[in-house]
Amino acid sequence: MFLPIVVTVLGLWSVGGQASDFTINTIELKVLPSTKLKIGDRLELQCVVQVAKTTDLELNSTFTFYMEDVNVYTNSSTGDKVSYIVPKARGSHTGKYRCDVSVEGRRKRSDEVGIEVTGLSSPLINVSKIQTSEGEDVTVRCEAEEEWTYKVFTFYKINHKGEEKKDKRTVESHGEANFMVREGDEILQFKCEVYLLVTRETSPQSSMRTVTVVAQFSKPRIEVLPSLNFTEGQNMSVRCSVQMAPKHSEDMKLTLQKEGNIIDSSTTSTLSYYRVATVNDMGNYTCKVESIRTSKSSSSTITIIELFSRPKLTLQRGSKNQFIQEEETIVLQCLVEGLAPKDANNLDYKFLGAGRIFTRKGGRFYMTAAERYSGSYVCEVTISNITKQSEPLDVQIYAPVKNPVLTHIMRSNKTVVLGDELELTCKVQSGTPPITYSLLRGNGTLTQTIINEDTEARFVVKSSKSHDLGQYRCQATNRNTKSSDKYSNIVNVTVIIPISNVHLKIIPENGDVEEGAELSLICMVEDGTLPINYLFYRKKGSEILLKNMTDVKKLHADTQVLKFNKQEDGIYFCTATNGARKEVRSNSEEARAVLASWKKGVIGTFVFLIILAAIVICAYLHMDKKKKGKDITPKKNRSSKPVTANNEKPAGEMKDGEGFYGNVKNEDELQILKTGEENPGNNQQNHEEEQTEADSPDAPPGSYVSRRCSGDCSHREAGTGCL
Repeated sequence: MFLPIVVTVLGLWSVGGQASDFTINTIELKVLPSTKLKIGDRLELQCVVQVAKTTDLELNSTFTFYMEDVNVYTNSSTGDKVSYIVPKARGSHTGKYRCDVSVEGRRKRSDEVGIEVTGLSSPLINVSKIQTSEGEDVTVRCEAEEEWTYKVFTFYKINHKGEEKKDKRTVESHGEANFMVREGDEILQFKCEVYLLVTRETSPQSSMRTVTVVAQFSKPRIEVLPSLNFTEGQNMSVRCSVQMAPKHSEDMKLTLQKEGNIIDSSTTSTLSYYRVATVNDMGNYTCKVESIRTSKSSSSTITIIELFSRPKLTLQRGSKNQFIQEEETIVLQCLVEGLAPKDANNLDYKFLGAGRIFTRKGGRFYMTAAERYSGSYVCEVTISNITKQSEPLDVQIYAPVKNPVLTHIMRSNKTVVLGDELELTCKVQSGTPPITYSLLRGNGTLTQTIINEDTEARFVVKSSKSHDLGQYRCQATNRNTKSSDKYSNIVNVTVIIPISNVHLKIIPENGDVEEGAELSLICMVEDGTLPINYLFYRKKGSEILLKNMTDVKKLHADTQVLKFNKQEDGIYFCTATNGARKEVRSNSEEARAVLASWKKGVIGTFVFLIILAAIVICAYLHMDKKKKGKDITPKKNRSSKPVTANNEKPAGEMKDGEGFYGNVKNEDELQILKTGEENPGNNQQNHEEEQTEADSPDAPPGSYVSRRCSGDCSHREAGTGCL
């Protein structure tokens, strides 16, 4: 009976322990009613998802709609679909759509679906004002509120002259454009349209808006009297007028122009211009009225018939020379073409030029040429109050050059340093340019220049050689130079050679000068123009000037320092300068004071006497030692026996504390024995020598002392008599 219960429990345990799970199988985006719509249609997008899951598992899904990867709508639902509805589709809804579903962290994306909405509605248009004035701006606004994609607004301004268009590209739902009201605008009409860049569609044009233009002033009126076509000599008047609006808000200005040049102006509504007319007054005249914002103008062309032609001035000469020269007779002829000979001869011709005015009948003016009459000449003719002038005629009269003067710039002494520039100027006292100046040295021409003005000629010569010195002069010529050339004064120029390689020599050459003797200083210059100034110095801490001297004949100078002593010790040098004014310094030599020869002789004699005295003393002592050595030798020989005559013990048998020397008769013997003991190395040798001498039958008496003293005297002791 327990088996059914067990089976039931196991079954329930199996169902209750099953794990919750799901998977997204498919996702689809549906477009209703179609992917191709007309503007204003209802658009519904359905995102449908199929999810496989365990029984009784509830899932909350997030649905996201995208247009061109831009999120346009998001909603959550436990169902299997969500809709995104656009009540009225516009062209801006054209594009590619998709939807995404997110379930418990799992995502799936649908395929993209393209939607096309065709047809655009007319945009709305507004203007900033319905009445305006010339020169002001009108703002036009075009709206397409339901279109939010990229678009181009096109604005149109229409008047009697035609159409003006402006474009505005934007993503906004509206666009604006400013139009200026120009001169002559009266009735303006505005409209606009929209072009969608996505669908490449253009909307129908908007309705038309009208703007009325109120003129501040009328177009100016121009009047010409006596007419637009008349003969010169009459009074001419040009009148400009303009009508102002009753309530004009801006100041205005009225101007009269001729060929673009203002000849009169006024701030009133009228302007008048009067004059006796000539052919020069013929041309185009313009009346213009303007304010800050706008302007208007009117033009007229005036034609004036010439009463007589402009006179012509010519020059007549009898000379065949190319250029007019002084004292030549010349004639100025003034002619008016078209006049009868009788009328021409009765006219008064006025000649103006060179600061003078002459009146001649018949139009001929004679004058004798002079340089002061050079200048620009014109002639004047007056008929019926009309005066006309000829074109200017330049008359150049050439005066011959006179008295050129050559000047050496900045050099009153006519000198120049070798290597520097020699600067000369030449200027004539009179003569008409252009003048040709030539610089000459001797009979040769160095350089030449042409001066076109009444200024001096400047010459610069590089003095690179000593033979650049010499006599300079200049020559001046022009287009009226007589047969004899004009030469200037002569300038004598001396070229100064700078000093080079200054050397100081001293005597004695080694620089050792005996006290009281003389030191000679010789300053020598290798090259340089005389005279030369020499300065001798001694440097001992500070520089001391010893001698200042000038030599006009030699390239050297000398001086002496007498009775030289220690105070004159030091470094000696010299400097040299000449007209080049450049000081050149020599080498430096050292001089020292040394002892005089007689002082050296005295010191040498004194030293010699000291040495001689030492030798005499040594010889005396040596002889004295010899004498005393005779008595010491027999005693020395006896001391070598084992037992002395006085029963003295040998040295080996002597006890400590006993006298080593035994019984000596005097201090000299004791000293000799002590010396032998202190120099045991020599004692043996001396002993052998003494023994030999003692044994030798030819040994003279006292030979021991002689040999003992013949050694190094440095070992002698007081009282030994060895030197």
